[in-house]
Formats: sequence, structure tokens, C-alpha cells
Amino acid sequence: MDNKLPKVPEKALEALKNGIQSVLDSKDWAGFLSAIRCIHDYSFNNKLLIMLAQHERGWGFSPFVAGATKWKDKFNRQLKQGEFTKPIWILAPVLIKKTDDNGQVICREDGTPVQVPIRFRGVKVYDHHQTKGDPIPEPDTSGMLAQLDGNISYQVLQGMIAVAERRGVEYCLTPAEELSGALGRCWFANGGRASKIEISQELNTVTAVSVLAHELGHAILHNRDEYQEHDSSSIKELEAESVAYLVCSHYGVDLGSRSFQYIISHNTASDDVVADLLKSGDRIFRAYEEIIKTVEDHQIQLAATRELLLV
Repeated sequence: MDNKLPKVPEKALEALKNGIQSVLDSKDWAGFLSAIRCIHDYSFNNKLLIMLAQHERGWGFSPFVAGATKWKDKFNRQLKQGEFTKPIWILAPVLIKKTDDNGQVICREDGTPVQVPIRFRGVKVYDHHQTKGDPIPEPDTSGMLAQLDGNISYQVLQGMIAVAERRGVEYCLTPAEELSGALGRCWFANGGRASKIEISQELNTVTAVSVLAHELGHAILHNRDEYQEHDSSSIKELEAESVAYLVCSHYGVDLGSRSFQYIISHNTASDDVVADLLKSGDRIFRAYEEIIKTVEDHQIQLAATRELLLV
């Protein structure tokens, strides 16, 4: 059976393309990432559809979107009268059990069946403006680190170095003069995978975090040929800088939008660029989530080690 993801319905695809084009036209990729970063449990494409629907209805952006049942069961809120027929439509794949050539269901090691998508279906979700009931909870910011004057905990940098180590990528500090004016660079082995990341040894911690996040973006998302062929205005650079922007935003470091303005200005909203960005979205967020999760795991391990030393 073919394992390729089914084609997105034309109407939905058109909406997604229009959304990407509007972002490119506004040249505010940073603002767009900041907005959709707050929506959890949805794919990049669905985050984009939600954001577009909220904008069209004049609500302003909000991460509080859920199905009617979830609003009722988890938040004790109900849809207002007449809102059931005015959903925000997003996409979900229809899954079936994968079978072998003899028609037998293929299972994983834990006994659960392997499922594959065959098509998309529309799913209804609702913005909090369409509901009433208990107060909406404040977003959980417990994972954010307090920042003072642009500083960041050195543990975050250590955790990001751990991301490289888990991927078998060497991390090293390099004299600035050896980087030809760059703050960092990623090297790739003959097999095509990232093998080494160099960062200027003259950077302070917060700058090192932002540069390392960018180079980790390249290491996670790209292979040797893609990295060598890209330039400072390419989609590949936009992908890596998007990862850095999301990681730094998570830790309260404001990179602003300047890094995107140059890249976006060189990418007019052609069909190729729109298609590339649609494909990039999920990959960018997966790289961001991998980095954040590894940093958090590293910090937990450090805390556990300190406790053992104090016993």
C-alpha cells in the first residue's frame, strides 16, 4: 500500500496558499511564527487555517481553539446559540490499518496496528469567542525561563549542545577570524548528515544560544547538498532562522523580525515559494520541539544529579 500522505483537498490547499502569500506580502514571518507557536496539538497547516479564520472574523489571534466536546469536558464551556453552524474547518487524515500482501494487518512491536492515511476529512473546531461558561485559563508559562537584560541561563546552552551530541554532531568553539565573518556554521560528513557545528568563541551566552539554534536548524532539517547550495536569502536559511526564532522565543529572547525581513524580501510569493513554505512548516516545528524537549530533558538530568550529590 502506498504510504504517501493523501492530497490536500483543492479548496483547503487554496486557503493555505493564500495564507502563506499574505504572510509573505506582509513580510512579517516573525509575527506569524510568534502567533502560531501558541497553538498546540495542531499541524502547521491547521494552525495556519485557524489563524486565517480568526483574522477573517475579526477576532484577533488566540490560541484557545478546540472542538465542541473538548470545550465542554475540559473547560466547562458551551457553544453560544447559533455558533455550532459556524465552525473553523481544519483537516485531519482518515487512517486505515496497513496490511501486507496477504491481507494481514501489520502491527508494531507493542501489538498496536500500523495505520496509514488515505484521504483528508474536515474537522470542526471553535474559537473561544464562540463559547461561554467558566473563565478561560491563563496560558501555562511555567516552562519559560526568566530573562534579565537579554541574559539566558547557561544551562539552556548546555542543553542545546546536548541536542547536537544526541545527533552525533560535534560542537566546538572557533576563533572568530576562522569563520570568515560568520557567527557559526554547520559541517556535513560525506554521508550527507551534519557532523560538526562551529560557533564563534567570542559570543556571549544569549547570542551563542541563538546562533546554535540556527545551526541546529540546518543540522536537523538539511543535508550536505542542500546546505552547500543555499544562500542567505534562500528557503533553507528561512527554515533555519525560523527554528532559531522559535527556540529563542520559548526562552524569552526577542530576536525581532530583522533576520526575516532580508530573507522574505528576496522571496516573492511565487507558486514554488508558497509550496516550499507549506512543506517547511511542519518540519520547522518538529525541529523546534526536538530542541526544546532535549533541553528540558537535560535540565531534569542536571537537577537529578545535583540532588544525588547533596544526599
